[in-house]
Amino acid sequence: MSFLHQIQMLLERTYAATGVNLEECIVGRQRCMELTALAGASAIGLSMEGRTFMRVVDGRLHLAIYYHPHVITALERHPPFQELNAENIHPLIVFIEELNHAVHAALHFLENQRLFETEAFLCDLELQARVDTWLALELIAAALRKRRRPTTRQRSWLKRCVFGMESFHYRNARMRWRYREANRLGLRLVEHLESAHSEDRVRLIRRFRTLDFESKRSTIEAMG
Repeated sequence: MSFLHQIQMLLERTYAATGVNLEECIVGRQRCMELTALAGASAIGLSMEGRTFMRVVDGRLHLAIYYHPHVITALERHPPFQELNAENIHPLIVFIEELNHAVHAALHFLENQRLFETEAFLCDLELQARVDTWLALELIAAALRKRRRPTTRQRSWLKRCVFGMESFHYRNARMRWRYREANRLGLRLVEHLESAHSEDRVRLIRRFRTLDFESKRSTIEAMG
């Protein structure tokens, strides 16, 4: 089983199956450039480390995921299921976030929520990715410890890597707000989830996914 398939299964076990083999959605640089041109202004300023493209054509969902070669190379040289370290943590975050975008786009499509170009959807996608990436890293870290919970130091490091490393230096003000707000809200939710029992954590995060972005924001703001 490929690493991509393992991460996809981890995300789908948390939420629901998409019925999509995301390995078939991986594209190279040339196709990424073509899709970026089609996306127009919405793609300006986005990182080239990883990108997810989604659109509905004739009632069908089209997905494409691009990873820069250095992301793949780093994960191949430093396999995350052997060790999480400074060499692979950032590429792993990129890898999970883009895959997570595709999983949630597919789930939204199956639920007949297909307004993929709205700001509300994009904000929701980024917020969900931050939370799910943190959760996936915690699960990987626990697997490396033979299913024991990561140490306090490890959890602090993982949280800092997910929420404390981005600069938000986007030229587009709306994009800058989107990523900063997703980061802020995601961190608040994670800090709440850290104190929850594992079964309660899964229940809470599954319910959280069903909310729209404004409801998610209201729920997080109301947390103590």
